[in-house]
Amino acid sequence: MHYKKIKPQKLYEQVANTIEQKIIGKELLPGDKLDSVEQLAKNFEVGRSAIREALTSLQARGIIEIRQGEGTYVRKITAEDITLNVPHYATFSEQDLKHIFEVRKILELGVIENAATRRTEAQLQQMQQAIEQMQKGLLDTEASSFADMQFHATIADSANNPLLVSMLQNVSIPIATQIKHTRDLLVQSNTKALMQLHDEHVAIYEAVKLGEPISARKAMERHLRTVESLLF
Repeated sequence: MHYKKIKPQKLYEQVANTIEQKIIGKELLPGDKLDSVEQLAKNFEVGRSAIREALTSLQARGIIEIRQGEGTYVRKITAEDITLNVPHYATFSEQDLKHIFEVRKILELGVIENAATRRTEAQLQQMQQAIEQMQKGLLDTEASSFADMQFHATIADSANNPLLVSMLQNVSIPIATQIKHTRDLLVQSNTKALMQLHDEHVAIYEAVKLGEPISARKAMERHLRTVESLLF
């Protein structure tokens, strides 16, 4: 009898699965606040980077919500939380990632125009905080990747369309993993490209802040072209 090879789980996957099981088992309920990254790291006896990756993956799947300056909360799942049937922890081929990135481009370019006209002051503040964290942690792959995810997640929330947010969440984690690997390489070989990514995030933020959907879309297009060239 042939059995499929079992792949070992990474630390962050084990952490994410444990938290998810506590939510499924109702030990953690919608609206509950999770411990801080530092406390979770102590509880799981792992590094903070593993906790950040676990929280990023759970947020990308719509299980938790990370609120800048407030903490991490268990989300209330609604009928709008659909799935695109994208595996969460699979090893993707380059062609798979290209297909996923193509979906991300279509969704993010649609989201950004709505975000520019619907964003709140609180959401603008969250975007600004994420940009500041990206700049402070420019050479820290874990911190900058985490802040990058927060920035794009806040833009998605700003569009005020739960269906679009859910669809983006389904494709964001494999792309986020690939971006983290790309940032690892850039830290060692091309800090100029890291600065370009930062400047592009600032341009997107400024267009959204000014409420200019066309400018925001153009800024997002430039950014996604850069990311695509770095990834592939």
